[in-house]
Amino acid sequence: MSNNYGNNLKLSSGLLLLVVLWDVSEVAGHFDSSWLSITSESQQVARSSWWDRSAKRITQAETHRVRSDLPPLVTRTTAEGIDRLWLSIDDGLGKLRPRSRGLQQALFFSTHEDLAETMRSQFAVDAPSGAFAFFSPLGQGIAVCAEDTPRPVAARGLSAAVGGEYLRLSCGADLAPVLHAGVLDYLARLDANGTGGGIGEAGAAVVRKSVASATALSMFELMSMTTQEWNDAIAKDSSGALREQAASVVRFLTRSSGSTAMGYFQNFLRQVAEGTQSFEAFSAVYGLRDDRGWEAFDKQWRSFAKSEKSSSVETLRERLAYFGEGMRMLDGQGGRPADFEALVVALQDRKFASPIAWGPGFSKVDSTNSSVFTPIDPYEQATKNPPKRSKSCRFEFEAPPKELPDRPASIVTVDCPVDRVKLTWVKTRPEPEALWVWEIER
Repeated sequence: MSNNYGNNLKLSSGLLLLVVLWDVSEVAGHFDSSWLSITSESQQVARSSWWDRSAKRITQAETHRVRSDLPPLVTRTTAEGIDRLWLSIDDGLGKLRPRSRGLQQALFFSTHEDLAETMRSQFAVDAPSGAFAFFSPLGQGIAVCAEDTPRPVAARGLSAAVGGEYLRLSCGADLAPVLHAGVLDYLARLDANGTGGGIGEAGAAVVRKSVASATALSMFELMSMTTQEWNDAIAKDSSGALREQAASVVRFLTRSSGSTAMGYFQNFLRQVAEGTQSFEAFSAVYGLRDDRGWEAFDKQWRSFAKSEKSSSVETLRERLAYFGEGMRMLDGQGGRPADFEALVVALQDRKFASPIAWGPGFSKVDSTNSSVFTPIDPYEQATKNPPKRSKSCRFEFEAPPKELPDRPASIVTVDCPVDRVKLTWVKTRPEPEALWVWEIER
């Protein structure tokens, strides 16, 4: 399959800056190496609150006031990356004028425990792990923690957190919730190298199925939903089809045969930021004046959803991420499969589904579809005309290096007409008992 989305992205120069200016390896790369340089200082200091311990390490970046208990190098490079990411999103989404900047804070934590305690005590916010944007009467900003978190999850979570903060400051709570969710997925999937992005086969299949079965909501229904209606629908949506539909709608609205589609979408966002009600702005920008117009627009999206080509790179990444989560689950149960075939059997026996489902930029992957256990789908292999080999394209285990005998086996692609990408393992903290977390690298 071709990476059609990646090609379209190149035509949207503003959002291309995300992949050019924000080097995820610079921001998140320290989560696996420099993170280990954390000294015993934090362990020796009496356990006062994180808020008190970080008070002497407050710095001012271009877009945020930074508070951190991480090593200075990690703090500085992460802050610089967030600055570039913020400015890139600003440019890509049309330089929306923020309604109120207030005090933008970026809080960097070395442990999830400190993140959760600080968010409750200082901002009255219940915090998830990872990276997220927070808004409360007591403060607003982003909070980041990479403890025992795979770098791809941390990087995509950070992209979505900064994007969510940007949209909230620019549009308040006025942007249609379906578009808010779709934009965050759009931003999270962009690859720092410009080679990824798009939608993997798992997410594309969910959308195609919902369109084919007529369970997908219409564009009119989506754009008319209140935040409460959206939250209620998400709570009932165990398959994740609604979130995948939201992401598909934003890809549809930002597709391009030039810069026309992105221009329309930026114009819509600008009107919402300036105070026009979201439904009214959407109707005006896209010329949807009556039922016939909405029906025609909905038909265009459905046609796009049924024919959208998934990205082979993203498909490979989401499958490797699925295996990484599966191996972490099995390791927690006290067992490691001896080879890839044993991993397949273990995941199928447990009917394992990736717990990272619905995290920013991730689609649900599970063992019910046997194609997830191959690097690319059979029909894709046929169209690529791979050279004849004794064995087909496949995943295999690669033994850990002798100096790291306790590290889990890596998973590599073999005999494939795709980029050589593999899943390997790193640690995000220095303690001997620290968990191994998966990483995806070339």
